[in-house]
Amino acid sequence: MSFIIAVHVGEGIVLASDSRTTYQSTETLPNNQIVRNLGIHSTNTTDKTFVCPNRCGISICGDASISGMPITSYIQSFIREKINTDTVADEIPNMLVEYFRKFDPIPDTIFLIAGYNEIEGIFKQVLYRVLVADNYIEKIDTDSQGASWNGETNVLVRLLNSVGVKNDDDSYTPLPDQEVLWSFFTLQDAVDFAKYVVETTISTMRFQKVVKTVGNPIDILVIQPEKDPFWINKKELSLMSHTIDN
Repeated sequence: MSFIIAVHVGEGIVLASDSRTTYQSTETLPNNQIVRNLGIHSTNTTDKTFVCPNRCGISICGDASISGMPITSYIQSFIREKINTDTVADEIPNMLVEYFRKFDPIPDTIFLIAGYNEIEGIFKQVLYRVLVADNYIEKIDTDSQGASWNGETNVLVRLLNSVGVKNDDDSYTPLPDQEVLWSFFTLQDAVDFAKYVVETTISTMRFQKVVKTVGNPIDILVIQPEKDPFWINKKELSLMSHTIDN
């Protein structure tokens, strides 16, 4: 499933994502029982955050392939074919829906789109969530600082939501609610928080009885007005080393 997050503060927007893709197979037994084997193969080399020519960023989670090919190649094709330096950030969500709903089946993929609109020299922060299969577009309010995330969110939801300790009489004693001080976040705090929640999700799932669908390395992209987006962390292509046992 993956984990993606956008942290938006006054100074800019931070997009972060993990790199794991987990595949499943489906087989039909002689008694016609359908068995789905999740996690039969995984790779930690999948790009899930992308830079667009108009200084916007896109992060994805959900379905990892279309017609037997990784969805990464389709995202890259979409960016090359549809987005140029003059494309307005607000146009991208509808463009994504139109592009990916042409496939059969329609991929169950979620997009976070981040960037800026420039109107008469004033830059307005823009953040969208798009669910292609549901034909759903949500414009996220960025007037106040905060974050939006999708994918394997169980770990983060448990960290941020109020919790309580169960008593012998089945009642609960609430633990102190320690809120995240979004309003005080600097851009560096946004980078650190994005890295923290992806790392924490990966580390927690490592010890849980679950399919490990979120994994390193972590890609982190920073988007600011009047500047080109830049990577805080980005995996690169490399030669894989092999050892042969005699």
